[in-house]
Amino acid sequence: MKRVQHGVAAIEFAFVLMVLLVALYGIATFGLVLYTQQALARAAADGARAVQMFPQLRNATGAELVSARTHIESVVWDSLSGSVIVPLAHSATPASRRAWLTQTMDVEVGAPSTALTVTVTYPYAAGRLLPWVPVFDTSQWMPTTLTSRATAAL
Repeated sequence: MKRVQHGVAAIEFAFVLMVLLVALYGIATFGLVLYTQQALARAAADGARAVQMFPQLRNATGAELVSARTHIESVVWDSLSGSVIVPLAHSATPASRRAWLTQTMDVEVGAPSTALTVTVTYPYAAGRLLPWVPVFDTSQWMPTTLTSRATAAL
């Protein structure tokens, strides 16, 4: 006796498609986190390289130190505003990208001694590049904050 199996392939396809979409979403999410981490590392390294413009930084005090830190932070913001880590709603112009970055992120330039450390902190939860999917909650296994650090010898 021959059984009628109309529609079984569609049901199997639906199950396989759900697993495939979850896997693709996970791969894309991890890829964007890795890209964001690399952009932060590049920006921190750019800030550390900017230290070379201030050879007198080891003995700097007062206005010289503030000026050097402001310049280093500006180099970091410029480096990050060229990347795609800014959400689409805030990336219409380079000025709006930079404004969002300066409001959202934290750049810390350490106290100069024999070396100077530039630390860049990005709240990834505030600027996710992919939308949140209710079925696939990434908050359990994705970082909420990404940090990168670079050190330059003085």
